[in-house]
Amino acid sequence: MLCCARISCCVDFRYPISSRLMMKKLAVCAIVFLFLASSLFCATKQNQVTATIAVGLNPQGIAITYDSRFAYVANNNGNSVSVLDLTTNTVVQTITDVSFNQPYTITINPAGTKAYVTNSNGETVTIIDLATNLVTGTISGFDGPSGCVITPDGNYAYVNNYGGAIVQSGYGVTVSVVDLNTPAIVATVALGPPAPPYVAPAALAITPDGAYVYVVNYVTGDTGTGTISIIRTSNNTAQLNAITGFSGPFAIAITPDGQYAYITNFGSNNFAPIGTTVSVVSLSSNTIVATIPLGIQPAGVAITPYSSYAYVSNYNTLYEEPDFGDLTAGEGTVNIINTKTNKVVSPTIQVDLSPGAVAISPNGRFAYVSNYTSNTVSVIPLLGLYDLNRLQPLYYQQLNETITTSEQAGL
Repeated sequence: MLCCARISCCVDFRYPISSRLMMKKLAVCAIVFLFLASSLFCATKQNQVTATIAVGLNPQGIAITYDSRFAYVANNNGNSVSVLDLTTNTVVQTITDVSFNQPYTITINPAGTKAYVTNSNGETVTIIDLATNLVTGTISGFDGPSGCVITPDGNYAYVNNYGGAIVQSGYGVTVSVVDLNTPAIVATVALGPPAPPYVAPAALAITPDGAYVYVVNYVTGDTGTGTISIIRTSNNTAQLNAITGFSGPFAIAITPDGQYAYITNFGSNNFAPIGTTVSVVSLSSNTIVATIPLGIQPAGVAITPYSSYAYVSNYNTLYEEPDFGDLTAGEGTVNIINTKTNKVVSPTIQVDLSPGAVAISPNGRFAYVSNYTSNTVSVIPLLGLYDLNRLQPLYYQQLNETITTSEQAGL
């Protein structure tokens, strides 16, 4: 959180004009010095965990309201949703409902009135009224839904079917198109044949203009087998496997300026091979333009509102038994990528165990990370001196206000 200094001064109008001009310059220098000093003083708490919130069992997806006031967290094996007050970093409500079946992601509609929860072990998406935090209905017909995006006009949603309810988990091959006004599935987009190797759509993202949905296909999780399919929302046609060369792609985020997508290469669910990179895709050419080495099992990714930085969680967790019954987590971390250079920048942020989803508040001030085996959410303030693009507007506002005040006083 940025500390701001206030300046007040007494003006003696007996001084000649040249002296008043000198005082004006001194006032400008003072505001610059105090602003930078206050920023340096506050920057020590940026990009490190300042709060840890205990939530339900195995938290995964996070959605933040557009006023940055509340967050909704899907507790995957707790069959619940935790509601967080982000002004106090506390759980203010836990939503439970019989429809929850390993809830995985949460998506808030553009109007900010409803949230849609994908039930990854079932065939439904649960609808929550955000005014009351009550479940108001479900949408049926999915198969292990694990992601949802909504068009900017709020009329349609795209939900990827990873499998797990009708076919085996990882055997899904479709994306469902939902009319949210009905609400019901109105189209199904096939991304591949229902035969090995299954495309296994794992996550998806929509371009800022709503024209295209990019779907990452996990396939087998082996090196280089993952793909991206692109759905044109105007007619729901798909360009299958349009981009290739990913390794167990797990999550995707598109920059707010619509120029690039960042895809985490988690690796194989069998943990051989283990993924350690993030792929950067140019959306103008639909090609991979950079591969960035990170930690073990990059999982979640989110991008700041100014498209300047990507925050990526490193899951770093293995299963000791063949049936995934013994989860052993190493140190959980979050890396920061400068999206202008596609280089990892300091610091590496230590969070709790098995960090999964990353969400950044719409106001750009905080990142929130769900820690799957720790049953917590980590809170990370983002504003720091390294991101001068975000400091400049406030600096110039303070500077202009000081100059205006000085001029009104006759300086």
